[in-house]
Amino acid sequence: MKVSNRGCIRRLSLRSLLASRTRNIVAVLAIALTAVLFTSLFTIALSINEGIQQNNFRQAGGWSHGTFKYLTEEQFEELKDDPLIDQWGLRRFLGMPTDVPFNKSHVEIGYSDANNAHWMYCDPVEGRLPQEGTNEAATDTHVLELLGVEPEIGAQFTVTFFVDGHETTQTFTLCGWWEYDEAIVANHILIPESRVDAVLQEVGVTPPGSDGMTGEWNLDVMLKNGDRSIAKDLNQILANHGYQSETAGADHIALGVNWGYTGAQLSDKLDPTVAAIIVGVLILILLTGYLIIYNVFQISVAGDIRFYGLLKTIGTTPRQLRRIIRTQALLLSLIGIPIGLLLGWLLGGVLTPVITARLNGVTTVVSVSPLLFAGAAIFALVTVLISCRRPGRLAGKVSPVEAVRYTDVSARPRRAKTGKGKGSSLLSMAWANLGRSRIK
Repeated sequence: MKVSNRGCIRRLSLRSLLASRTRNIVAVLAIALTAVLFTSLFTIALSINEGIQQNNFRQAGGWSHGTFKYLTEEQFEELKDDPLIDQWGLRRFLGMPTDVPFNKSHVEIGYSDANNAHWMYCDPVEGRLPQEGTNEAATDTHVLELLGVEPEIGAQFTVTFFVDGHETTQTFTLCGWWEYDEAIVANHILIPESRVDAVLQEVGVTPPGSDGMTGEWNLDVMLKNGDRSIAKDLNQILANHGYQSETAGADHIALGVNWGYTGAQLSDKLDPTVAAIIVGVLILILLTGYLIIYNVFQISVAGDIRFYGLLKTIGTTPRQLRRIIRTQALLLSLIGIPIGLLLGWLLGGVLTPVITARLNGVTTVVSVSPLLFAGAAIFALVTVLISCRRPGRLAGKVSPVEAVRYTDVSARPRRAKTGKGKGSSLLSMAWANLGRSRIK
């Protein structure tokens, strides 16, 4: 016959917990310390990863997941609404200036919508992006410096550049600018899409031109699946619409995968050795937290073993005793884990700049990813649950009679010593006391 006693077990767990305040403080500190360990390590690891990615993105010229290159307008309209795409941006290349003062700089002139400009670090710190139907342009401070133009809204500047081999000179009105970043390879002069079409018509070039790319539609995307499998998702999007990226033909569309994402690199290059190292590190971290919390619960159960023996005399089952200990562990975790998450993130935030300062090519970033806190909390909670399993079994196995005379000492035969004794010392007494319980 089943008896509904879960409420009774919960009340018993809570009251037993409240009766041992000192033990609770020690347990909360142990759980918090374990959460600090996980959170600080995850903060440092994710921050370094994000710092590496940020540096990669600047070199790659942006952080969109990938690009469908050199599309016709019809192909662009067809692909942009695919269900695997979370966000999309449009980019159309017009031309490049190659003469002085741009002979030593890579400057691209073309159109980018707001999404694409944002992904390429082209967010104006002053002004805005150009509006359609105008002669406006936005660029960075380095281009303005080369042109000898002061960064002022409304300033006029003239650029001579080549559109598919045709030279043209165009005058623009500055509507916005952003700060120059030396790590970004390409500089951009962004103009309205209407101006792109007007210049193409003026020089007599029909997209894609003789170079196969002038005036074409480039679709930059952010994927719903994130950066775990960029190449796979991009190819799947093409397949959904009857295209492919492998061999030349009427159904061929070129792809660009952003190499800056470490997640994509890891998924492509993950081999058994790397996987084994990652698993080994995680096991080592779990073991460290386990040893901290296990000892606290082991000592706690050993101290309350007579109480658990008395509970067994009134009919409490081993399973119920394990549930009591597990419930107490969860209640203590509700206090210790949030404290540990906060302290661990603060500690990781302090240590991350110290570590990244010693690494080349890593931008200092302190991660605030929700995955960081969720992962650390899950690891800490799993560690707590694993750590209280053996103490729970100990409480469930002990009989009422054994509980009364339980001393937490490992009984083992001792060999009789012969010869004259040399007396006792603090060192020998301490050593003997350590040997009383090998597990402890």
